[in-house]
Amino acid sequence: MRVISKVLLIIIPILVISAFFVMDFSKESEITEKYQVGLSEIKKQYVIGEDISFSLFLTGYGNECGSYEILLKKNDRIIESKSIDIDCNRTASKDFDFVNIDIITLDHTLLESGDYVAKGEFSKNEGQNFQYEKTFIVT
Repeated sequence: MRVISKVLLIIIPILVISAFFVMDFSKESEITEKYQVGLSEIKKQYVIGEDISFSLFLTGYGNECGSYEILLKKNDRIIESKSIDIDCNRTASKDFDFVNIDIITLDHTLLESGDYVAKGEFSKNEGQNFQYEKTFIVT
């Protein structure tokens, strides 16, 4: 009887720990891609002739495969834009990891007063779109 209880004392904790590992693995496979895009380094107000430089950043869980665009608009007219594509093979596009990168930067000298919009966009190859905008004034 003592031998059986010793064996059970060894086997039960092993089974419980194994069950936790199986639960964690199944939760991990249920995690889906999640992204947030943003624009860094934009003040609320600039003066004519001042340089502006801002970056599009991507944070979240997934991969960085896709298209990136950053642009500067005034009165719905595009003043300056820049874009890049990060093309990944099918295997890499299914590998998810934590993402936290500044991906593209736009530099421009502001020559006109008025209201401006800086916009950043990340588009996945599967058609998902993530956008962010900031407005500022040039006096």
